[in-house]
Amino acid sequence: MQHFGFYAVKSLVVGVLVVLMLSTTSLAQDQDEGATTLSRVMSSNVLRVGVNPNFKPFSFERDGKRVGVDIDIANLLAEKLGVKAEFVVPESFSDLIPMLQANEIDIIIAGMSITFDRAKRVDFSVPYFETGLSILLNKVRAAKLGIGDAKDHQTIYSILEKNGKANRLVIAVTEGKAPQQAVPRYFPQASVKAYPTNEAAAAATLSGDADMMVHDEIFLKVWLKEHMRDARYRLVVVDPPFKPDYYGMAVRKGNQDLLNMLAVFNLELKSDGSVSRFLGRYLPVTTRVVTRSYTISEDYYGGD
Repeated sequence: MQHFGFYAVKSLVVGVLVVLMLSTTSLAQDQDEGATTLSRVMSSNVLRVGVNPNFKPFSFERDGKRVGVDIDIANLLAEKLGVKAEFVVPESFSDLIPMLQANEIDIIIAGMSITFDRAKRVDFSVPYFETGLSILLNKVRAAKLGIGDAKDHQTIYSILEKNGKANRLVIAVTEGKAPQQAVPRYFPQASVKAYPTNEAAAAATLSGDADMMVHDEIFLKVWLKEHMRDARYRLVVVDPPFKPDYYGMAVRKGNQDLLNMLAVFNLELKSDGSVSRFLGRYLPVTTRVVTRSYTISEDYYGGD
């Protein structure tokens, strides 16, 4: 009987120890999960920033170094926080939100358009950049469709409908980007071809695989300027943008303290002209870009 009691007590002690160990582990996990992104950043002195793999002039490689408007903005944010920015470049733009949700990065600063679908998965800051969707038109293919002289998207679509060619329009977009969802609302009968990168979609438009590409005005104008030798007589950007587009910084759900800080930071970006100054570092000389918030003046061309 005493022998049985000894083992019973021993089993009870072991059971209590196991419960305590599990409780301690669970508590530690709860504390980790409960810690806000901002507190983690401040304690580690590192801000892990997810950026766009290749989106000129916001994030791209130059001479083996990651540069661009978003890079400058992230470095400025880290400086104000008193920490160091660590840039994480995914294989694909579409990997950014899953990486944020998996706690592999602290924030996304990647020229990411604020959309309702994305807002279901992440929390967005107030916009730090305002632009608009524009059309990169292949003039040769447009002439065959009778829209070579069209000056805006409404004229393009009305001519195509009148001529019974609306269903012959082929539009290039980038897979997973906001224009892919926007195009069907403005060109409901068009065929939409999605390409893995912005550059691939633009190249397809140049080669004639698509009649036009829809993307942010600033990318289209920068890309066209850089490819002017081949594209001068074949492509044109149709002004003005037909749909406003807003870039926001994205954080994990529930990080209101970080969102509050980003609201102040983004207001300062707009008020002190930082975004215009950063843009001027990377825009090709003589490129003229007028967005809803910023007019890039000639003083900034050539950069510093």
